Amino acid sequence: MSPSAEESPQKVPSAAREIFADLNKQVVGQIPAKRDLATLLAMHLQWFSQPNDEHTAPNALIIGPTGVGKTHAIRTAAKTLNIPLAIVDATRLGAFGGGDSLEDVLIELLSASRRLIKDGRLPRGAVEDEDLPELDEVDVARRGIVFIDEFDKLAIRGRPTSDRNELMQRRLLQFIDGTTITLNPTADASEAEVIFNTAGLLFVVAGAFTDLTSDPGGRSQETMRGLDLHDHVIPEDLVRFGFMKELIARVPVIIEFVDLIEADLREILKTPEVNPAVFYTKYLASLGTELVITDEAREWMASNAAKLEIGARGLHQVMFPLLALLSQQIEEERAPKVFLDLEKLEALNSEIESRRRGK
Repeated sequence: MSPSAEESPQKVPSAAREIFADLNKQVVGQIPAKRDLATLLAMHLQWFSQPNDEHTAPNALIIGPTGVGKTHAIRTAAKTLNIPLAIVDATRLGAFGGGDSLEDVLIELLSASRRLIKDGRLPRGAVEDEDLPELDEVDVARRGIVFIDEFDKLAIRGRPTSDRNELMQRRLLQFIDGTTITLNPTADASEAEVIFNTAGLLFVVAGAFTDLTSDPGGRSQETMRGLDLHDHVIPEDLVRFGFMKELIARVPVIIEFVDLIEADLREILKTPEVNPAVFYTKYLASLGTELVITDEAREWMASNAAKLEIGARGLHQVMFPLLALLSQQIEEERAPKVFLDLEKLEALNSEIESRRRGK
């Protein structure tokens, strides 16, 4: 007899509150966005139990500055829920030749599904336990997520790439609407073709959409009168930005990620799953040195990273020069243990500045 859901080692969170709790462990800040994303994914999971191509979970658009966790949140959720995920950068998409095609994205989704099956990890609700032996990668892939990053780069109006972007928007519209595609997963002509129906896929598109939320001036007066809050993105803004109204209608859920503040960056430096200092600590351990970073040093690094205004990526920009120099010093003079405190940071900073000035 198959194990119950409570006993199964493949158990994954299925309720929105469970998904939110798991995201909370690995994605810092963004509480409203994480709640909305968790609910959307719970709806997508619920569809697995009774697939109906006419009634699927809505697709979503995630808006937010660089480095605030948009892609990280999707990766984390997909991994936790055992949902196949294909990520593509919109700037690499090509409608007909050149770059990745949407068909290539579906093939990547099939590959991700094959890996899940091989590892014995399957999406919650994909099939009943007794049907597991009959499951194939197409079944699993059709329950997957297609994540298109840099979606804002597909805008049309006033851009040199407008013709190409319009083709991609129309092609994407076809995929999101649900279409049957014949795929050739390998170059080997002897391999069987795969018939793939895109209905049921969850499409999540994301981008920074710079200045979109700070400049609502293009909205009509009638629209503005009908809004209680004026600082959130609405479909009209996206159409004005350069997207077909028909395409925006297919991604009706808008989830907004906000800038990470200094407190968020401090929290990242305390969260082992996402703390970039873990990498440097392990590297120095490979040199035979234990690195201890004090609370004051973490606060200094978070404060300086916040000034860069590039989200969590700013932590690496702040930390790398310091810890690269520290590792070079350690290779010269072996030390079993090093404390990285404010005094040490100031000394490293002074050395870095001297090197930059050629002294």
